Amino acid sequence: MPTKDEHIKKAEDNETFADTIPTATQTEIEWTLVVLFYAAVHYVEAYLEKHWGMHLRSHTARDQYIGKEANLKKIFSPYSYLKFYGYNARYEVCSFTVTDTQDANKDLAEIKNHILPLL
Repeated sequence: MPTKDEHIKKAEDNETFADTIPTATQTEIEWTLVVLFYAAVHYVEAYLEKHWGMHLRSHTARDQYIGKEANLKKIFSPYSYLKFYGYNARYEVCSFTVTDTQDANKDLAEIKNHILPLL
């Protein structure tokens, strides 16, 4: 299983990659949203590894844990928004905008700023 530091590195790599994706087309916007969601997943997984020695492979299990764990409840909303973007960008036919990527970046920043001091 990955370590806390490996999860942080993966999250940071995803953030860096998302910053390099142009947002001129719908496909580019969608992939930016997907990558930002997975950065959030790795920040949460880093927290879970550090504090509980666990890794949640199921999005449903992770959602439930975020919703009930005292420190993670505070990021439930921004995490849920990122999950919405990531899911719909992958599986649905939606029309996202550059504003959505900006909002997603803010959500990820909120998650990152909350979790990193806990590590």
